[in-house]
Amino acid sequence: MENNIKKISVYGDSILKGAVTGMDSGHLFDIIDDNSLALARDALGFELNNQSVFGNIVTKGVRKLMRDIEKGAVGDIAILESGGNDCDYDWSIVCADPEKAHEPRVPLSSFLEIFENMINTCRQNKITPVMMTMPALVQDRWYEHICSSYDKAAVEKFTGGQADVLYHNHEIYNIHLTKLANRLNVQLVDMRLELLSSPDWRNLMCMDGIHPNQKGYHFMAEVWKREIPKLKKEF
Repeated sequence: MENNIKKISVYGDSILKGAVTGMDSGHLFDIIDDNSLALARDALGFELNNQSVFGNIVTKGVRKLMRDIEKGAVGDIAILESGGNDCDYDWSIVCADPEKAHEPRVPLSSFLEIFENMINTCRQNKITPVMMTMPALVQDRWYEHICSSYDKAAVEKFTGGQADVLYHNHEIYNIHLTKLANRLNVQLVDMRLELLSSPDWRNLMCMDGIHPNQKGYHFMAEVWKREIPKLKKEF
């Protein structure tokens, strides 16, 4: 690539790992080989170190980043992606006491503080940080998934039976991520806007409403293939 990016490391959750649900394997989820960044790597020819994991939250992401920095394993670019699990609730705790006020897994202030520390840590180690927005969830599917996975009556009591309670958190965390990128002048790949701009966007998502399906990952790969060559190394 003309921008001389040779190695990209990724610190994200199941979306950048390539998790899909609803397959015939009988597993809760499957990790597919042709995830979005693997497809972009094959097309563009960079080395990929994907440290994304299913269920990742920002506190786990920063630990993986620090381990790779200590090993000198990060490379030119670090793609930082989190929020979908951070803004969600621990539903087993919620369902045990649905009338109580519960905070998301990682409260917003802590989430933003840790994310900012990750960005600063990258720059202190001469690694260019790049952020990705949170792909929009299909709120009716995600709400049904939560209701079917936990005590439906308790979930409905906590949410007041409103699916947009879940989308509300998701949107707020994403808006703050975008503001953080702007404030710190971090390059941002707006995957949320790209997916929502597709007239077919609901068909790019799994039936759980939060993970892209195989078609969705191929869509995301096209975004990466277009955006990665535009990235500028800071160091």
